Amino acid sequence: MDIIRKYLENQRLKMITTRKIFRLCLFFILLGLISCRSSKELIFLSNMANEQKAERLPENITEHLIKPGDVLYISIKSINPEVNAIFNPEEGTGNMSSQSYQKFTTPSGAYLYGFEVGINGELSLPILGKIQVTGLPQQKIEELVQQKADIYLKDAMVKVKLLNFKVTVLGEVRVPGVYYNYNNTFTVLEALALASGNTDFASIKKVMVVRPGIDGNTSYMLDLSSKDMYLSKAFYLQPNDYVFVQPDKHKNLQLNSQAYSMLLSSVSLMIAVLSFVLK
Repeated sequence: MDIIRKYLENQRLKMITTRKIFRLCLFFILLGLISCRSSKELIFLSNMANEQKAERLPENITEHLIKPGDVLYISIKSINPEVNAIFNPEEGTGNMSSQSYQKFTTPSGAYLYGFEVGINGELSLPILGKIQVTGLPQQKIEELVQQKADIYLKDAMVKVKLLNFKVTVLGEVRVPGVYYNYNNTFTVLEALALASGNTDFASIKKVMVVRPGIDGNTSYMLDLSSKDMYLSKAFYLQPNDYVFVQPDKHKNLQLNSQAYSMLLSSVSLMIAVLSFVLK
């Protein structure tokens, strides 16, 4: 009778152990399913249909207005090389070579050879003198310089470009860093492309743009999976903007995966020892 009782007791303990093992396995399976991430969470403009037009803000609303501290490239050309050297002392006589252009396309070159807008908002140019440019778009400044140049030169050609258009991209991108733009416009998507795209743990629904201003910094949150991002003032970046691609919640699971693996190994070892003892 005692042998039967002991046998039944052992069978009951084995059933309890089996149930615990099953529940534990089920727990880790559910944990794995929860931690899995769908590729749909990384799709840009996921709510935009084929051949559908997305509304966006007019470019003049998001256009950068020149402010003190901005650095401009200004070229004033005529048919006379000697006159060109007077209005463009950094270019010398004759046509600019590719090497001459390159010195304007580096941060140090822009700082040394560009024309910086003073704290009073004025731009000081050789021969032409001072021009008030604060609060004006790049195209308007080019028109003002053209008007001044026409007083001294016949058929003058004027070009004005912004040299200090830099954006800092940080967070869940493959190559974070400071990137310079030499086009008239610069979007968030272009900034992410320069940073070699987002990582697999990026939350493209939470991309923050911080824009420095005179009265303080303004933050914008963009959802790059929605076509509504085109309606945000931060879609078109401004000089000195900061772009932060925030991590998804799955990033924590990835960082703690080693700890989870060690825990699972320890539990498996304990179950194996317990099963051996019960036998």
